[in-house]
Amino acid sequence: MKKLVVIALILFGVSNMSSQNGVFAYGYRHVPADEMEVFMANEAMYWSKVHANLMKKGKLTGWTVMRRIGGLESEPNVYFFLGIGPLENLDNLNKDYPEAEKEVRSAMDKEKLALIDERLKQPKFRVANVLLSRRSFVGSVDAEWNYLVHNYAKATDVNAFLDAQDKYWKPFFEEHITKKNTKQVFWYTASVLNPRGYGYNWNCYTVDAYKNMSDIYDSWNTDIDFPEEGWKKTSDLMKNQDFYKRVIWKKVMSLDSEGNLVKNWN
Repeated sequence: MKKLVVIALILFGVSNMSSQNGVFAYGYRHVPADEMEVFMANEAMYWSKVHANLMKKGKLTGWTVMRRIGGLESEPNVYFFLGIGPLENLDNLNKDYPEAEKEVRSAMDKEKLALIDERLKQPKFRVANVLLSRRSFVGSVDAEWNYLVHNYAKATDVNAFLDAQDKYWKPFFEEHITKKNTKQVFWYTASVLNPRGYGYNWNCYTVDAYKNMSDIYDSWNTDIDFPEEGWKKTSDLMKNQDFYKRVIWKKVMSLDSEGNLVKNWN
């Protein structure tokens, strides 16, 4: 179970990237194929409204649902990004959620709510929840993106690893994203706040964002020189000298800055 908990890192409430150093959470799920349609319908028709209520009140900064592309069938195949923002919001979530849900339910048609309640009896399929803190962000907050590559790292020293990312890789991505030498539209780093300890497979990560899946595999528009010293430094700070795991996620739905649901089924 520890390995599964570890796989649940990121939750990219990428709708609101402005709070770059805010706290956010990832909720990982493993949803069976024959349950996926109902699961996503519940998120779109019910839970998106609850999260929109919280966002409009400033209790959350973002909400996004992602599905895994490829990978092992035994691993989580859905994750939620929940933008929490300031730590004060974290303190109040247990109180704010029930209040938001109560308001949403009171505004819904009774017959429609009865049908939704029947569907909400579906299991939650939870695998893990991870609390994170964003360290650095490079790119445009308004960039159009559909895919994220999560690069999970088991760093021997998290602070040293993130310092090295800032020293070598942040200016590298700033230059090439600005010059449009790459199809990558943003990059960021974060560390895990909870859970932590030697029993987990990763403790920090970097994220690469793209508009198209093909851009992931053909991301450079020109020949570039990678920072060799940066490769060595960050590799030396990882337990196995490489990322623990790289996973591709596709955005399924999210809330915009005004709390409107944006679907991305295709």
